[in-house]
Amino acid sequence: MHGSDHQVPDQPEHISAYGVADSDQLAMLAKALDDFCGKHGVANEEDRERIAIKIMCLFRRGMTNRDRIAAELERAAS
Repeated sequence: MHGSDHQVPDQPEHISAYGVADSDQLAMLAKALDDFCGKHGVANEEDRERIAIKIMCLFRRGMTNRDRIAAELERAAS
């Protein structure tokens, strides 16, 4: 690929300098939370919030791919 056609996934330049998500990223982060909680039967609000914080930490470190976030959550859960 050439020039701007090449995108490197999960690089910090895909999020703002303040770690703020745009609407598409926010939808992806919410889906990652819902998928993980659904898969693991997490319904307690406190537990969901704890997982959401982990997801946001991953995002702020530059992890912007839902599959990579899910894999990291699974690794941390084991």
